[in-house]
Amino acid sequence: MLDTRIAEIGTFVIYLIDLALLLLLVGLKTVHRRRVGNHDRRRQEFLGLLSRHVSYDDCIDPITPRMAEDPAFLDALIDVREVLSGHELSNLEDIVAQHGVSAGLTRRLASRFPLGRRLRAAVALAEIGDKSAAPAMILHLSDHEPDIRIECARGLARLKWTPAIDDIVARFAIEETPVRARFADSLVGFGTSATWPLLAYVRVNHRSEDAGPALALRTVGRIRELDAAGSIHDVLAEAPSLEVTIAAVEALGGIASPDSAPRLHGLLADDRWQVRAKSATALGQISESSSILLLSEALRDANFWVRRNSATALARIPDGRTALYAALVGDDPYAADAAAEALADVGELVAARRRVEAGRSVEEPLLAHMESEGPT
Repeated sequence: MLDTRIAEIGTFVIYLIDLALLLLLVGLKTVHRRRVGNHDRRRQEFLGLLSRHVSYDDCIDPITPRMAEDPAFLDALIDVREVLSGHELSNLEDIVAQHGVSAGLTRRLASRFPLGRRLRAAVALAEIGDKSAAPAMILHLSDHEPDIRIECARGLARLKWTPAIDDIVARFAIEETPVRARFADSLVGFGTSATWPLLAYVRVNHRSEDAGPALALRTVGRIRELDAAGSIHDVLAEAPSLEVTIAAVEALGGIASPDSAPRLHGLLADDRWQVRAKSATALGQISESSSILLLSEALRDANFWVRRNSATALARIPDGRTALYAALVGDDPYAADAAAEALADVGELVAARRRVEAGRSVEEPLLAHMESEGPT
């Protein structure tokens, strides 16, 4: 009897605890909804206030120091900045400077804790784009928090603050892979100004490390400055590691300079299949007709990926598809498979096979055959 009573009391206590937790959860959600609602309401009010200030030079609506520190004001400021240019953007920058918005965010960023407030400050500085905050963002490229380093690099790229390029590139050797990748994204935002610091980093470091120079080369390829191709040729001539070689080939494909085609032709005979496969892809991106013969021969390569990439490259080059049609009726079944896959990817396999079955010449232009056969 006593045991039953104790069990009932225990069950009742558990129910009470569950009810208290449920009420607490409901209360927290209510408070959160109210805070979000108040935040959105203030943000809308600040949007109207900022719109009046940037549109009318003689606007007298007050912006108090307390407003300038409100997170809703910062959100409104970021939203307004995204749609402004010219004189209106200058007015907004004057508001930021007059009310010490960047200075307050910089102080918050320099504080030791909490992380959430510091990270929000870094994001806001990156979005606002105030040049007066650039020195602080450069300083925090070495912050102990990875997310803050990433946001500072992004903010400097949005500002096009070129003195920061060397500081960002210098951290390639010491950053973790995810942070280094985000730094590379920021460097692309600098445009061609980042090309030569990146190439200088590669030339100095590619003999002693792989990851940093490889990412730097791929970043140069994304920037696509034609004049950079010659420097990448020099790196390849120094017989770097496999990872750096592949990155250099990818960069040449991204830049797509016709001057790189002869250098890549030679790499189609490299002993490493990865280099041959990447070179075939890069030649497809460059799309020079002088590559057709060598890519046609690469359809017979012993490695699947070399054959596949060569066929894909031929499909991208004007007149290169003729070589794929020839491979369909050739004596190498592996080359035929690669050609069939590439033609299927560009929507021409059915028409090509119909022409082969009809006994037409593989040199006959496919378009004329498709027109005679009708829709496929």
